[in-house]
Amino acid sequence: MIRRRRAAGEDQLRQLRRQSEQALDALGLTGGFTFGELHERVERRRGRPVHLIPRELPALAPHGLWVAGEHADYIFYAANASPVRQRLIIGHEYGHALFDDASPASGLDRAAAAPAPLARSSYDAPQERRAEIFGSLAVQRAESWSEIPVTAPADIALADRLAAALEGRRHP
Repeated sequence: MIRRRRAAGEDQLRQLRRQSEQALDALGLTGGFTFGELHERVERRRGRPVHLIPRELPALAPHGLWVAGEHADYIFYAANASPVRQRLIIGHEYGHALFDDASPASGLDRAAAAPAPLARSSYDAPQERRAEIFGSLAVQRAESWSEIPVTAPADIALADRLAAALEGRRHP
């Protein structure tokens, strides 16, 4: 019984890895690339801007968050993480965006008004595992980690409200 469950779990991980490899390949990123190139390809695939927003996040806050807006995507990541960890976080959130996983709230305004930190309960969900595998593959395949294209979101007030929700504080 335990062997059967372990084998099923290993099969699932292999499948999630294959999906992640195929997603990178579909972006035309089969060899080395920069995170700037990955960012541009994700924007092209999503058909909208993807705003990368670094934030100094508390230790117990989530280290990354992707929120799909109507006209843009917002990815928050821990500015206080190491450079490699930042790329893992960003790659993880790109994975969610590329696979059109459910955003943490059904809308930007609901996410921005969240009174408690927006945190997952575990990595047990297949979409969390797949996003983690995607982020890890992106870091492994990247030829350079030097470039994270930080962009200012068009709606700064909305980004501030989302950041406040991510940090578990109320925005005025």
